[in-house]
Amino acid sequence: MFKRTFFFVFITVLFALITGCQLDKANSDDHTKSEEIEKPTKNEVIESHGGLENLERLDLFVKNTQSGNKDKVRLTRYTIEGDPIFQDLEYDGSQLAIKIDTTKDKFGQGEIRTYVCKGIQKQESNTETKYIIEECPDLSDLLTISHDVDQQDYFAFKLKYGVGLKNKIDTKNQEIIKDLKNGNTTVIGDFQFSKEEMNKIYKLMILSNYLGEKNLSKKCNKQTYESYELNVWINGGERHFEWSECDKSADGKEMTQLVHDILEILKNNSTYQTLEK
Repeated sequence: MFKRTFFFVFITVLFALITGCQLDKANSDDHTKSEEIEKPTKNEVIESHGGLENLERLDLFVKNTQSGNKDKVRLTRYTIEGDPIFQDLEYDGSQLAIKIDTTKDKFGQGEIRTYVCKGIQKQESNTETKYIIEECPDLSDLLTISHDVDQQDYFAFKLKYGVGLKNKIDTKNQEIIKDLKNGNTTVIGDFQFSKEEMNKIYKLMILSNYLGEKNLSKKCNKQTYESYELNVWINGGERHFEWSECDKSADGKEMTQLVHDILEILKNNSTYQTLEK
């Protein structure tokens, strides 16, 4: 009788533990889903913990306001807790109205405020890009994007590219490998980009939203094709991407353009130019 009672109690407790774990997992999954950041709509820019999506839409808005063309755009910024703050900008051809909605921010003021300003302009330097509100007493900077590598504890990247991934730029190990396309490769050791060049590359990565999730494909229906692998180390984190030239998705095109822009900076590097001779 004692053994039977003990067995029944044991099964009951075990079932309760399993059920509790399943509920905890379900609750955890639901919580994760509630904090997922949605993809931006056509007229929306998203800024989340240093990641940027659809920033070119804000650039178009700035151009339209400076040309006197009516336009409107939304900037959605996510807090550390994952709550959105909406900033709706609308230009009517003569003035700029900005509505800031913090009602979804659990730790914010939970209100909607509207400001009327003259316009907006974009200012760029080697270390930052700023979107500045004009003639607005209570607002000044809409968005500031820092691309100064000196402000980071650590930043490095390794890019392998080309047919068979035979070319490599490795700032972590300070190495350049170039495919001479005759069966040989040449190597530059102790290679370093200048600070200005690294700032430009860091800026390119930020504008390509390298911190965001990318849906990339390595598949290609060509017999010979370009492949890409990119590792980025930022402070204590790492991002890894792999794709091919056949990836014509929005993410694929954006990442391929990033590679082309990095290679343009490399081609103008005086040390690298020695390989061209």
